[in-house]
Amino acid sequence: MNSEGVNLSLVACSHELKTPLCLIRQLTFELDQEKTLEKQQEIIRRIRLTTERSLRLADNLTKIARLEGAMFELEPIQINGLCQEVVDELLPLSRALAQTFDIKISSQSTVVVGHRELLRSLLLGLVDNSLNYTGSKKIRITARQNHGETVLAVRDFGPIMDLSQFRKLSAKLGKTNAPISARPMASSLGLVIADKFASAMQGRLSVSRHHAGGVTFRAHLPLSSQLNLLELA
Repeated sequence: MNSEGVNLSLVACSHELKTPLCLIRQLTFELDQEKTLEKQQEIIRRIRLTTERSLRLADNLTKIARLEGAMFELEPIQINGLCQEVVDELLPLSRALAQTFDIKISSQSTVVVGHRELLRSLLLGLVDNSLNYTGSKKIRITARQNHGETVLAVRDFGPIMDLSQFRKLSAKLGKTNAPISARPMASSLGLVIADKFASAMQGRLSVSRHHAGGVTFRAHLPLSSQLNLLELA
């Protein structure tokens, strides 16, 4: 792995995984002291969801380390099916956070050419990031074709982001794992990972701010079937 990858894996991963590990440790102390079965089951559920999120981040870091492998051909991917897979995996977390999903895929964007595992991990990262944005009660996932590219968008409906903070986020998107002060529970490392996956598919990430509240993260992916991707393994 190159120096950039080592820095991302060792420094950013250790920083971002420290919080869930501390939470898990605290929850185990609470579990040891709790006497009621209902409360014990709730604590166990919180531990499981926390570990699953941490494992997703660690797994995606491993995939980044493999991006320098052999070339791999693209394949047509059904967007509806992929989005539903992501929603199904994150459904327990969304229920725990009292949030719902809204999927809207245009009829022209039912299929995209890409690398399925990379695209799935990218979408998981964006949705997970939005789910953990305190205050959002709904996550909207959309896909459409625009100016020769497929645009996958994940919007939350959280509080309005301050313009200065939004400009900092826009400038840092995909370039640094610095924490996002306006989104304390979101994963800045997850956004860096998602950006690298988009780049591997010759795409990019963008972000927009909504006056009604919340932000939208978008993955812009080329429509050309002539692209090649880096193999994961």
